[in-house]
Amino acid sequence: MSDVIKNMIAKSKRAIFDVEAIVQFNVGQIQVSRSTIEENITDAQQSYLIHAAGNRELIMRTTDDVFRNRIMMIEQLNPTNTDQEAFQLSMLNRVKVEYLDHRTKINRKMSTIALKMADAIKALGEVSDTFSELNEEMVNYIDEIADSNGQWMDGELKQQMEAASHHGNEMRVQEIEEVAKSIRNSSVETRKIIEDTFRTGVDLKEKLNNTQDSGNEMREQVISLREKVDANQKRVSDQIAG
Repeated sequence: MSDVIKNMIAKSKRAIFDVEAIVQFNVGQIQVSRSTIEENITDAQQSYLIHAAGNRELIMRTTDDVFRNRIMMIEQLNPTNTDQEAFQLSMLNRVKVEYLDHRTKINRKMSTIALKMADAIKALGEVSDTFSELNEEMVNYIDEIADSNGQWMDGELKQQMEAASHHGNEMRVQEIEEVAKSIRNSSVETRKIIEDTFRTGVDLKEKLNNTQDSGNEMREQVISLREKVDANQKRVSDQIAG
């Protein structure tokens, strides 16, 4: 082996060692950054349950009750002339229209939210599909390497060594050097993506925590409002009994 080739191989070995450190560091960081994102799935589900299930249902029931009280108060009026009777009937219609108008606006927003939720689930499904494609790519690569290993064991590797030449070795070493440079550049770009993922995960967690906190505060507010509605309902009930 010439000193030139020997030095080139040693240089390649050093470059590969350095690149390997970067690549393996990225492997670990990717796992951690992905975990940071995946942890937010639980927080997102919790936030969704607070706002979309618990609070929404409580608010809807309270809305029905507050309008139920409103209608009952109008029905308890005792008109003494046609104008007062017309007032009572038109007020009943007005309150019902107010309720329907409110419910229509809420329905529009609810349907928009449902569509947005469908898009979010679709996006998560697309992420799963991408993982599936990546897994298939890795499996195919392993299969190719396993087949190549079999061919090497059958004598191909020994034949390549026996046919080795100075020019071929030099070309291989140069190729390795170029690939190592490409790996380093790619790994540096990948690290930027990892850092962005970390920041996104941290920001998302903070936002979800704030959303959960606001949801819990909203629940307390609705419970207090519920007490007001229930108090009015008792007054209306007492009026009916009276």
